Amino acid sequence: MKLTITIVALLQVVTADTLVNVLTGANETTLLSLVTSVPNVLTALQTFNGTLFAPTNDALAATVKAGFNASDLTAVANVLEYHAAPGTPFSGVNFTGSAFLTTLQGNPVEAVAVSSGIQIHSAFGTLAANVVKSLPYDGGYIHIIDQTLIPPANVVDVAKTANLTALLTALTTAGLATTVAGLSNVTILAPTNAAFEAIASIATNLTTDQFKTILLTHIVPGIVYSTDIIAAKSLPKVNTLSNQTLSIQFNGTNVLISGSGNKSPATVVAADVLADKIVVHVIDTVLLPNLTAAGASSTPTKAASSAVGVSVGLFAAVVASYLL
Repeated sequence: MKLTITIVALLQVVTADTLVNVLTGANETTLLSLVTSVPNVLTALQTFNGTLFAPTNDALAATVKAGFNASDLTAVANVLEYHAAPGTPFSGVNFTGSAFLTTLQGNPVEAVAVSSGIQIHSAFGTLAANVVKSLPYDGGYIHIIDQTLIPPANVVDVAKTANLTALLTALTTAGLATTVAGLSNVTILAPTNAAFEAIASIATNLTTDQFKTILLTHIVPGIVYSTDIIAAKSLPKVNTLSNQTLSIQFNGTNVLISGSGNKSPATVVAADVLADKIVVHVIDTVLLPNLTAAGASSTPTKAASSAVGVSVGLFAAVVASYLL
C-alpha cells in the first residue's frame, strides 16, 4: 500500500502541469483574471516555485462584496502576493501541528492542522481559510481555499481590533506609538487590559524613564513564533529593546515569560497574532524589568506623585497623569 502511494505521488510530480494550466483546470477564473490585471505578479507566478493558496471564485466574490476594490491594482498585487509562499513547497501531506510560511508580500500565513483537514490563518480578526483541494503543479503545490487571505494590518490597528486598549493608550501617552508602528521584524508581548490594571498600585513609584523601560521590555528583536518557543522549550536570556532580558519557557502546557522584576511569570493567552512584519503574543501579566537599572531615581516624578489616589479602574488614565 505504501509503495502504491509513493508511486502515485511520483507520477503526480512527473506529470504536473504549469501553475496557470492547473489553475485553469481548477476553474480559478476570478483569480486568473486578477493575476492577469497585475503584470508584475503574472510575470512572477510564471516562474514561481513554492506554494500558492488559491481562493475559490466564490471566496473572491465575497471579498469584493465586503468592500475590497479590485480596481486598485496596488491593493490587488498586495493581496495576490500574500497568497504565494516561495521556497520548499508545502504539500500538506501527513501534516500535523502548525507552520508559518513567509509570502512574497513579506508577511507569513499560518497553516494549522485541524480535525477536518488544514486551515490557513491570515490577518487577526479574519476567518480562517479551509483547504478544500490540493493540486501539484510543476513548481510546487496549489491549495484551493474557501476564504481570501488578508495581509496583516499595522500593529496599532491590530491592538485596536484585539481590544488591547490599555497597551495602546500607554504607548501613545509615552510617545512610543509612532515608533512601535514603524517597527518591523520584532515580537511584541502585549499585556491585556486587566494585566495593566493589576500593576496600577505600583504606578506611583514609576518615573517616566522607568515606565518607558517597562514598555520597551515587551518588544523582542526578531520574529519569535510560539512554535519556536515550544521547540526550544527554554529561552533563558532573550534580549529586548529596553536592553534588559526576559526568560521564556514552555512547561508542556503554557508558554511562560518572566522579567527580572516579576515574582510570577506571565502566561501567553493568545499566541501568534499576526501584524504587519510583526508577531504579537498576548500575555496576562505586565513584564517588569530591573527598574533600578533603568536609570531612575528613587523619588517618583512630580506627575507620578500627584497621581496618588487616582482610581485604578483604568491603568491607562493613571499612566497619562505620569507623563504630563
